[in-house]
Amino acid sequence: MNHDMVLRTRVLLLDEGRLSPMVELRAFRLMASVSPAAYLPKLSRALVASSSGLKRWAHPELWQAFLEEAVAAAERMDVSDPLRAEVLFEARDACQAHLRAVGRSSEALPGSATATGAGRAESGGQ
Repeated sequence: MNHDMVLRTRVLLLDEGRLSPMVELRAFRLMASVSPAAYLPKLSRALVASSSGLKRWAHPELWQAFLEEAVAAAERMDVSDPLRAEVLFEARDACQAHLRAVGRSSEALPGSATATGAGRAESGGQ
């Protein structure tokens, strides 16, 4: 890993409120490889949020790719992380909603019933 790039990315993220969603995603992707515990939840949530913006611009193929990446990032979180269930539930729920929206509701995410149920139970059913 290029330490200079990591340092630049950390400095860039200090300006968090003024970053475009795509710049923020690139930064979270890089930082998730360096510090997964801190940045995988942020990456997953940013991907879900960015996919919502893509809906307005009619990019369903990107929307699905972002949501699949969000689920993968949430699944890579440490199982002992207290946020894992909630973040995984949010990502899987958004992915399932997308599949329903594009008429592919019969397609299910692998293990979605158990993961979303566990996510709801662990996050207090929210």
